[in-house]
Amino acid sequence: MSQLLISVKSVEEALIASYADVDLIDLKDPSVGALGALNVDVVQEVVGTLANDAVVSATVGEGHHNIQSLVTDIRRYAGLSVDVVKIAVDDLFDHDDFVAEMQTLTAEGIRLVAVFFADQAPSFACLATLEQCGFYGAMLDTKHKKSMLVDVLPDEQLQSFLQLCEQHHLISGLAGSVNVEHMDKLLALKPSFIGVRGGVCEAGDRVTDLSSNKLSAMKLMLLNYNK
Repeated sequence: MSQLLISVKSVEEALIASYADVDLIDLKDPSVGALGALNVDVVQEVVGTLANDAVVSATVGEGHHNIQSLVTDIRRYAGLSVDVVKIAVDDLFDHDDFVAEMQTLTAEGIRLVAVFFADQAPSFACLATLEQCGFYGAMLDTKHKKSMLVDVLPDEQLQSFLQLCEQHHLISGLAGSVNVEHMDKLLALKPSFIGVRGGVCEAGDRVTDLSSNKLSAMKLMLLNYNK
């Protein structure tokens, strides 16, 4: 049964998502990239306001120059009591110290999710490494938001990604300019989570405010499918 991940940028949006009974509330700043890190003060305020009434994830941004800066940011956001920390798959995953550093973090109880960018010809070979590191899960997303996941990768590759996640004991997620028209196709693939932002925002624009009506409609669609 697939669950719904909704990305939010403020306390107000987090409350809308919570009232809609969203399964995973994802904190990010859509104005600074696909995995833009939300200001830590806002993250702290959201976590305090929700008070364990929802499962919360947070992104740490992109473009870290070295493994230590990535580890520092992971610890910073994990220290704000979010449940899951999301990081972008990039060249640092090939760093000599990557496995050891990630194993240290996951051994401390930090739940990590790696995000692959579907529009950058991703290789899923490192999913085995993620299992070795103790990652919680892996997601597919799009870096450039004019690209829709369902247009970038064929169903066969999406299914392969999901099967590999299951094989390596990782929760799976599909996201990337997802809107209501894509839900039937994605639900049929049965990822652990379907991630949405723009599809539940005003005018379908991810940098605008969340629409409670669009969010409620999408949540209802998911509930009806899972009956």
